[in-house]
Parts: sequence; structure tokens; C-alpha cells
Amino acid sequence: MATLLNSVSSTATNPSIIRRKCYSFFSQIPNIHTFSLSKGFSRVLASTQITISPKTTVFTLPSWRFRKNDPKSKELRLNDAFLQFEHMVGKGQKPDVTQATQLLYELCKIDKLRKSVRVMEMMVGAGIIPDAASYTFLVNYLCKRGNVGYAMQLVEKMEENGYPTNTVTYNALVKGLCMHGNLNQSLQFLDQLMKKGLVPNAFTYSSLLEAAYKERGVTEAMKLLDEIIAKGGVPNLVSYNVLLTGMCKEGRTEEAKSAFQRIACKGV
Repeated sequence: MATLLNSVSSTATNPSIIRRKCYSFFSQIPNIHTFSLSKGFSRVLASTQITISPKTTVFTLPSWRFRKNDPKSKELRLNDAFLQFEHMVGKGQKPDVTQATQLLYELCKIDKLRKSVRVMEMMVGAGIIPDAASYTFLVNYLCKRGNVGYAMQLVEKMEENGYPTNTVTYNALVKGLCMHGNLNQSLQFLDQLMKKGLVPNAFTYSSLLEAAYKERGVTEAMKLLDEIIAKGGVPNLVSYNVLLTGMCKEGRTEEAKSAFQRIACKGV
């Protein structure tokens, strides 16, 4: 990985883009895909700290599920639930973690990105610990929308507030960077993760190899594979299949057959 990084150091993004101090989940990041919003998020976590009384009861939200004879659409009912959630948390009330998580999911499903992230902000501000699944879901959702820079800031801010990130969440970021043609940043980011003690897995390697093949061809992807193995990485059949498919597409069928036989001998 170091070889590939050194070969493109002149075009690599400044590391400060990846790791920087910010006072909201989403401050402006250059050179990384961002929201096409005319205004940024006006409310920030640092300025909306909420005091929760130990005696405060957990509040519940109105149902946004379909009800007979209810003229409101699901979107309107979700908006009502969001407004009540925001109002009650603002008053210092503590939300039910299951309902808050489900609200986040449902808002993502109808493409209400700003509101879904706001729900996460308010959960953290209210002292609720989001489960790893919902946290990773939101990061993955941001990446799929092309908002990788904001997803990275979300992870950074969550870590600053004591919410640890696992390999699955980081894989979503690596894949997001790779999907949008940022292999160099992906490799830099991976090095940072390894320094934190996180161990890449086969999914991580498959994303990187696929990006290397698409951006630079099979030969460069194979060099990356060699570097991964030299550093102790253990790619799986999916990772190797990326290279075999690439060889076939480039007309290197005999080479693909030989490589397949070598892989089979390794028992992958």
C-alpha cells in the first residue's frame, strides 16, 4: 500500500481533510462529495447540549405507521414524529432508544438525510448510546449518497463523544471512498485505521482491490494484492475473484487460468 501511496503523493488529499476538528457533525470539507444543500446544518452538537434530569421519564413518539381513516401520508406522520422528538429532547426529556433508532431508519428510507442525521445528533446530545447497527447504517447511507466527507466527520465526532467505531463502520467509509474514485484517500485512511489498532478484513481488501482494478487496471491491482499479503492481510475468494474477472475482461484468460490454479492450491 505504501508503494501506491508514494506514487501518487502529489495528488493525495491533505490529511487534514480526513482528520480535523469541527464543532458540528458536518462542517464544509473540500474535494470530497458533499450535500447539494443551499444551507448547512444550522444546529450543531456543541451548541445543543441537553441537560437530562435523572428523574426524567422516557417519552414516546406518535406512531407513523399506517392507520385506517388517517388522511396523513407516512411522510407527514414521520415529520410529526420528528418535530415532537426535537421538541421533547429540547425540553430535556429523554427519548426511547428503540423509537429514536427506528425514526432514524425510516427517515433515511424516505431520503430525509438532514433529519436523520439530526436524530443522531439529538440522541448523542441526550446521552443515548446509538447501537452499532444504526450508527453504521447512517454512515453507509451517507457514503452511498456520495457524502463520504460528511460520513467521515460523523465518525470523527462520534469518537470524540466516546462512541467507539468498529471495523464494519470503517469498511463503509473505505468502500464509500473507493466507490467515488478516491483510492488514494482509501489507502491513506486504511493506514490511519491500522495505527488505531483496527484490523482490516476480507471485505476491506475486496473494496480496495476492486477500486484499484477500475482505476488502474489488473496489473496495479495485483501489485496491491501482493502488498496486502506481505503485510499479513488474508484476502478471500471474493477478493481474488475481482482480479480473475479483471484479467478475463482484459483478454488475459490464460493468465487468469494460471492464477485460479494457484489460488485453488492455496485452499482459498
